[in-house]
Amino acid sequence: MKFCFVFLLVFFSFLGFAQTNFTSQQGKDLYDNYCQTCHGEDMVNPGTVSYDLRKFPKDGKARFIDSVSNGKNGMPSWKSAIALEDMERIWLYVLTQGK
Repeated sequence: MKFCFVFLLVFFSFLGFAQTNFTSQQGKDLYDNYCQTCHGEDMVNPGTVSYDLRKFPKDGKARFIDSVSNGKNGMPSWKSAIALEDMERIWLYVLTQGK
């Protein structure tokens, strides 16, 4: 099931359905709302066990979406709280490395 989700995400992204008219500022606003508590302001890790998103591989969109959707290690699943389109917006912000 997990593989199918990632495959479909990559497939539709490749076809151009993903990231249409999305901006990194929209992603930052969503990041500030959902992610900042654990991952830090402007992605500066607050010294917790959370992953430093500034180091996330730039070619890791599918991995990022999968981690946010399904959770990873201590991070819970966000798929019921954050729409896929908003995860893609957050991804655009992650690509800025908090700048």
